[in-house]
Amino acid sequence: MNQTLYAYLVNKAPAGILKHLTGLTILCIIHWSTGICNVRAQTVQLPKKQSASSMLNVAIRLIDAETDTIVSNAKLSVIDESSGQPVPVAPDSLGFKLSGMRGSSYIVRASAPDYFEAKTRIFNLSLSQRLIIKLMRTRPSVLIIKAFAVKIDQPLSPATAVITSRITGKSERFQLQKGRLQRTFTKPDNLDIEVSAPGYNSAHRQLTIDVALTGKRYEFDAELDKTAVDLTIRAVDSQTNQAVVGGRFILSGPVGMAPIVLSPSPEVGLFGATLPARGAYQLRSNAKGYEDVTFLVVTNKAQNEVLVKLTPIPPTPEPAEPKPDIVVGELKSNLTAKETSTASVSAISTKIFGVIEKGKSIQLNKIYFDQSSPVLRPQSYTELDQLYDVLTQYPMLRIEIRGHTDNQGDLDLNIQLSRDRCQAVIDYLATKGIRRTRLTAIGRGPLDPVAPNNNEENRRKNRRVEFVLL
Repeated sequence: MNQTLYAYLVNKAPAGILKHLTGLTILCIIHWSTGICNVRAQTVQLPKKQSASSMLNVAIRLIDAETDTIVSNAKLSVIDESSGQPVPVAPDSLGFKLSGMRGSSYIVRASAPDYFEAKTRIFNLSLSQRLIIKLMRTRPSVLIIKAFAVKIDQPLSPATAVITSRITGKSERFQLQKGRLQRTFTKPDNLDIEVSAPGYNSAHRQLTIDVALTGKRYEFDAELDKTAVDLTIRAVDSQTNQAVVGGRFILSGPVGMAPIVLSPSPEVGLFGATLPARGAYQLRSNAKGYEDVTFLVVTNKAQNEVLVKLTPIPPTPEPAEPKPDIVVGELKSNLTAKETSTASVSAISTKIFGVIEKGKSIQLNKIYFDQSSPVLRPQSYTELDQLYDVLTQYPMLRIEIRGHTDNQGDLDLNIQLSRDRCQAVIDYLATKGIRRTRLTAIGRGPLDPVAPNNNEENRRKNRRVEFVLL
């Protein structure tokens, strides 16, 4: 007589379940341990005439516990309990076929992708039978990582998570889109997790991931603290290397960031500040008796120190400016000038900028800044040096630097950005020796467009720097 043996994979199933099936009685003792379904079954058969053959067949079927359908891609292993040796099984259209010795006992293990492994026992095989093993699907565990600075509902982006398995040693790097990452696990794991973001200290955590029948949910809310960036300015006299007393240093950075005034330290000649993040800043100095200095400071460490050498202003008085009625002359750079009797220039003809007339704006076409920043790029120096030549040849010349932006973003911030960029131009010219009293900065923001702000090409035209003869 064929018998049907059901191995139910149920967590914490009561021991000693007695089932009555047609023609036979089956006692199933089911218990759960170490993540494997262990099934021990003993069959008590009704009296019948024994077969003379010593070899008996067991048809083994692997079924999904929820859908009662055959599980594909399943694997089966059978171990003879007495010898401890594997017993071959033959696959068939419905599962596997085992040919076993009468009176033998076997341990059967079944597995399949996305299912928990199951183990059962065939005890004292005495007749051909059919064994049905129901496999339970795994429910993956979920890990959710969030990166934020102050409030959990304000995610940090961009942010990065590095997840390292302490079991396999494998590391994976993930970008947290909108400050969030979700990963699933079908196998237990021990994890080291590091979450980082530019300008912030990293956060670390170790997690043990368990995979249970119902799945588990793990969350790592990584609150990152801003990286403290300290800047120290050491100001000295360029001629004597003595510390400069009473200087004033101002840092400006990306648009929207308020200027930072460096505070003098107890040690003479030192000025310090804590910055919001690493990056490029523009430093301006003002110290009595010294020329103003403007240059780029890059902070790429937690502690940064910059040496600033200030050049003393010569004590000799400035020579009197000539006051001709009209002067037309030929200069080294092919410059000619026409000046009024009040010594103010009304028109200049230059090789580089053409005719410069009083009140007429001249665009500087090769002035470049970092994006959304007043920091001048070195590519701008060539054209600014040409403007410096004009100002040097005409010491009575006074100009106004005008900055313009497109209409994208906040109006006030755009006006401030345009003025800061004009100031950067003035600072550069001043470092080369042009007196600041001859230079004026005017930030116009988006107020004077030269083209409609309806596409990127036109917006690029509106982002410009000009100068006007006063």
